[in-house]
Amino acid sequence: MSKRVTMDIDGASVVMVTSASKERVDHVVKQVNEMITLVKSKDRSLSSNMAYRYAMVYLSDQVVELKEVLDSPGDGSFTDDKSMDLKREIAKLKEEILQWEGRTAQLQELLLEKNQQIQELKSLR
Repeated sequence: MSKRVTMDIDGASVVMVTSASKERVDHVVKQVNEMITLVKSKDRSLSSNMAYRYAMVYLSDQVVELKEVLDSPGDGSFTDDKSMDLKREIAKLKEEILQWEGRTAQLQELLLEKNQQIQELKSLR
């Protein structure tokens, strides 16, 4: 059964719907906070916003099960088929946004890496 869970991620309160156990959620939150700390310490130019995006993409991969939640609402709140279709469409769009944000973050990380390599090559000259 899915439940609403509030997590503290890097000082921000994040609410998600999940069917994962409390132990699993706590484990993932610990991993995310460690990841944010590592990412920030590794690259000081990385903004908190970017680290937060990394965290949200990771959390969505590890905890959130939107399709399952939408397929079995359980609380009877989805009585209208059109409303259900809209909620599915919104969930799909949110999922796509997270995927694009993840891709953007990966490309920005790759760009930073390439810029560092360029600087290293310039310093060798």
